[in-house]
Amino acid sequence: MDEQREVLGISRWTTGGFSTAGSLRPGYRRDVDRLLPDPAPADDADPVAAYLDDARPAPPGRPWVVVGMVASVDGATAVDGRSGGLGGPGDRRVFRALRGVADMILVGAGTVRAEGYRSPRTPDDDVVARRLAEGRAPRPRLVVVSGSLDLDPEAPLFAERPDEDPPPVVATVASAPPERRAALEPVAELVACGPNRVDLTGLLAVLDDVGAGVVLCEGGPDLNHQLLAAGLVDEVCLTISPRLVGGVGGAGRSLLAGDSLPIPARLRLDRVLAEDGFLFCRYLVS
Repeated sequence: MDEQREVLGISRWTTGGFSTAGSLRPGYRRDVDRLLPDPAPADDADPVAAYLDDARPAPPGRPWVVVGMVASVDGATAVDGRSGGLGGPGDRRVFRALRGVADMILVGAGTVRAEGYRSPRTPDDDVVARRLAEGRAPRPRLVVVSGSLDLDPEAPLFAERPDEDPPPVVATVASAPPERRAALEPVAELVACGPNRVDLTGLLAVLDDVGAGVVLCEGGPDLNHQLLAAGLVDEVCLTISPRLVGGVGGAGRSLLAGDSLPIPARLRLDRVLAEDGFLFCRYLVS
């Protein structure tokens, strides 16, 4: 296998350092192969540092939007309603890296309920130092999309928020039920974006106005579809899990939920990392 890697010019990443193919340093329990683009220089120590260093120039009038998802080989995004059954250690590192670059985390209310969302955790010290040096908050802020405001004000993302963090933003509509609005106003910052359906273009403009440079969308499939249909996605970071789930479009869900896109989105494969059968793919929307 190592001989094959040398022929293909594939380099090997490790969790604690980088080594060229066939010369793994002792003491590293896991390794990540970089399949694309060309092998990296030997002084790159951390595979997920690539996500922190990627250029993400904000388009005019809105932040750069990243869709970050994990899916099985057959395209399912959940097992028993949750994405955790598809992940692994490498996926969790990529997940943390993507949150480390985000100013805002955009998520649909259904995903919040299904996954039991909480306030974002503090990143690793080096990521926090980098964020602070760039004049950014130590942690990203949650932005929940909910036209109906069907959210429990005592849910962990509201009730267990660190005192020093601002409350989550809840993007809703002008026609949202007044009683639900009154229940959430003490624990969230409500923003009405549209009369009956959340206008995502308008929401991103609001986030741009408050200084968000990068927004990470964590789904679900309905929200992913809406963003892509509106031409608001710049990057797709997809973890392909070595699982077969079945039920895609039903219990397993898929990456996108909705009608066919008006114009199929064209993606350019920018990078592929691999670990224990997982593929970590970074695509740019062209």
